[in-house]
Amino acid sequence: MKKITLILTALLISTFMLVACSEDKDETKESDNNVVNEENNDGKDNEKVEKGDDSKNNDDDSGKSTSEITTEDQLDLTLGDTGKFDTTLGTYEVTLTSAKLLGSEYEGIKSQLDGFILFDIKVKNTSNVDLEIDDILVSLEVTDNPDGSGFGDASAAFDSVEGLTGTLKPDEELSGQFITEVYDADKYYFRTLSGIVEGGGSNQVIWTILADEAK
Repeated sequence: MKKITLILTALLISTFMLVACSEDKDETKESDNNVVNEENNDGKDNEKVEKGDDSKNNDDDSGKSTSEITTEDQLDLTLGDTGKFDTTLGTYEVTLTSAKLLGSEYEGIKSQLDGFILFDIKVKNTSNVDLEIDDILVSLEVTDNPDGSGFGDASAAFDSVEGLTGTLKPDEELSGQFITEVYDADKYYFRTLSGIVEGGGSNQVIWTILADEAK
């Protein structure tokens, strides 16, 4: 009788242990499945986020008003010619109507170089956006060395010089003067700053003015 009781007890214990082990395996398997599902969901969520960010970036890029420079360089303009500028600001035209060398002193101001040169110019806005005259003027320079740097407008320093300022509406044009210091030379170049051209901000436009034409 005792043997039968022990055998039954052993069987019950074995059965209990088998059931417990089976439940543990099921719980472990379920836990592993949950982890895998969470990882997969995280991956999908991250993918959605990345796609969403890419889509947002693409939308941002498509909303930018990029300006591609398509107008050819004009390197051989002379007095009286009109240069066409294609820039990241917009498009415009500049006509150089006259040039005059003023000597080493003008209105009581002495040149730190050899003298001054004064240009009469006309600027026309050919784009469909407003353009600031100051932005146009700071992109222009005069030099006697085509491979060197030049000098910008100093019209604000002189009372009698009719400097250009203000805002140009589309199709609007304005006439005024541009003055700067120069070295003594046989010819001068009125042009777009080379740094702006090299940076892709504008096509290059150059007028060549002989010293004899500016007397």
